[in-house]
Amino acid sequence: MVSELIDAFDDYHGLLQRNLATVRLMIFEGMSGSGKSTAIDYLCRRHRHFRNRRPRVFQISTSLRQVPLCQNELVVLDEVCFVKQLLLVQRLLRYGNTVLVASHLASHWFLPLRMCWPSQVFVMDRDEAKIERYLRRKQVPFSTSAVRVYCRFFGANYVDVDFILERYPDVSFDEALGRFRKFCRLQLMPQS
Repeated sequence: MVSELIDAFDDYHGLLQRNLATVRLMIFEGMSGSGKSTAIDYLCRRHRHFRNRRPRVFQISTSLRQVPLCQNELVVLDEVCFVKQLLLVQRLLRYGNTVLVASHLASHWFLPLRMCWPSQVFVMDRDEAKIERYLRRKQVPFSTSAVRVYCRFFGANYVDVDFILERYPDVSFDEALGRFRKFCRLQLMPQS
């Protein structure tokens, strides 16, 4: 399944064409379902500077002790949600690692780190055109105005698109979105 996602990945940031040889910190910012982890996996598998390096991937929780000391490696931190986790990012950078971060934090929180190490930021949940391309691949009819409304309310993420389409299959995205907004509610639950 991962290879199917990678093969279908919409490289709208042009990740493969970027020169990342000297970049030490890459931040993939966005809400859940916006493609952060898939973009990182795509980059690690396909980019000329990373494909021959085996990344060390860590799912981050509130405990920073989960990540062992790494030195001069390619490190992926998935699900960075709290400012205190940036201490771990700093520690990894100090030890010469290249760090790719899937973050729910806005990129401005990384500014002190970005001032010390070469970095790139990729915002994953603002591109309406990627949602349009996704709907075309799924062969779901849509209008640009419906996608704009969707992105304004839900952000440019794939998870909620799929959720809406599962709830209302066999209709256009416009109709599914209209019904969903009228009859359904997504509720955010705090993490425990």
